[in-house]
Amino acid sequence: MQVLTGARILIVEDEFVVADDIARYFAGLGALILGPARSVAQAQPFVDHADAAVLDIDLNGTPVFPIADRLAERGVPFVFFSAYDRNVIPARLDHVANLVKSADRRKIIATLFPETGEQDGSDEPLNMRSLLPKLRLAARLIIPDAAAADRLVEMTLELAISEIADRPPEISTEQWLNSMLKHSVGRAAGLLH
Repeated sequence: MQVLTGARILIVEDEFVVADDIARYFAGLGALILGPARSVAQAQPFVDHADAAVLDIDLNGTPVFPIADRLAERGVPFVFFSAYDRNVIPARLDHVANLVKSADRRKIIATLFPETGEQDGSDEPLNMRSLLPKLRLAARLIIPDAAAADRLVEMTLELAISEIADRPPEISTEQWLNSMLKHSVGRAAGLLH
C-alpha cells in the first residue's frame, strides 16, 4: 500500500473514538492529520489546506455540507464516512462516495486513493468530476507544489487524449489515468535533464 507521507488529511468527525481511530490509521501511513474537527466551525481553518478529507455527514445535528462544498470547489478528493444513507446527500455531491462507518479503514484509503486499492478492471460510467480530484491528489503526492502538480495533471490528460485508442480494455479509466500520470512524471523528468 502507498505510504501517504506528507499528505494532509482533514478528518471531520464528532465521535471521538471514530475520529481518533481514523486519525491514527492515516498517521500510521505517514499522513499529516488536520483536526480531527468536531464541527463545521472547527473544520473551516483546515479546509483550504487539505489534500483529502474524511467527513461525517452529521456533526451534532449540523450537516457537514459547507465543508464538502468547499473541498469540491477546490478539487480535493473526500469521502463521507457516516451512518446515513445516500439520500441525505445533496444532488450536487452525488459523485462523492458514502461509506458506512462500519467499513474497513482500508476501504477509505481505496476510495480516496484508488491506485492503492484493488480494482477489478471493470469501468464504471466515466465521471470526470470524481476522477480529476483524485488525479490531482496523486500528482500533489508526487509534486508538493500545487501549480506544478496541476501542470502534471494537464500533461497527463494531454497524453491520455493522444493515446486513447491504445487504452487496454481490461483496466478501468481510473487505473489507466493513473498509469498515464506515472508516465507523465517520467516525461517531465526527462524534459528537465
